[in-house]
Amino acid sequence: MIFSFLKLRKKTAAALSGILIGAGSLWGLSIWQDIPMEELMNQLGGLLILLGAIVGIAALIGFVLSRFRS
Repeated sequence: MIFSFLKLRKKTAAALSGILIGAGSLWGLSIWQDIPMEELMNQLGGLLILLGAIVGIAALIGFVLSRFRS
């Protein structure tokens, strides 16, 4: 696999590969359906913000739960 040169773990390389394949598929779909690249970038940015918020909330809940457990 190409990511073996980067010395990544298998799970990290698999996740990165999935993200790159998904991004390539979306790019091909946007060209096929004549979707402007700006609209695609807006959708992708919104998705990244949403995922960041989900990860942040999960981390906050984990932190709060670990404080109450002690």
